[in-house]
Amino acid sequence: MSVSITVMSLNLHEGDQARDSPNGWDRRKEICISVIANYSPTILCTQQGLKWQLDYLQQCLPGYEQFGISRKGSQDTSDEYCTIFYEKEKVELIEGGTFWLSESPSVPGSISWGATVPCIATWAISF
Repeated sequence: MSVSITVMSLNLHEGDQARDSPNGWDRRKEICISVIANYSPTILCTQQGLKWQLDYLQQCLPGYEQFGISRKGSQDTSDEYCTIFYEKEKVELIEGGTFWLSESPSVPGSISWGATVPCIATWAISF
């Protein structure tokens, strides 16, 4: 049996962009949705997304579910996420998690190795 999936990665970083910057989210969000719709990925991996950006994507992508937490932990909604969106009709999330790229990978918000902010990786197993 052959299975074909499309995977896309998208960095949502808002950073210190001025609202009128060409790189600001307000100017990029429709382009992001257009690109996602055009390629229709089975799995969409996002980096550095803020909760309100992820909520916008979820609203525009009703055929997808999402999985991921903030780099400060599951109780935080103010910091960046690495979230995985997946087409709920094509794949099922079996297991997933987040670990911190630090000397304490299971400690939310942990920082090591000269980093100035927590760095995370989100993973998922699906079929």
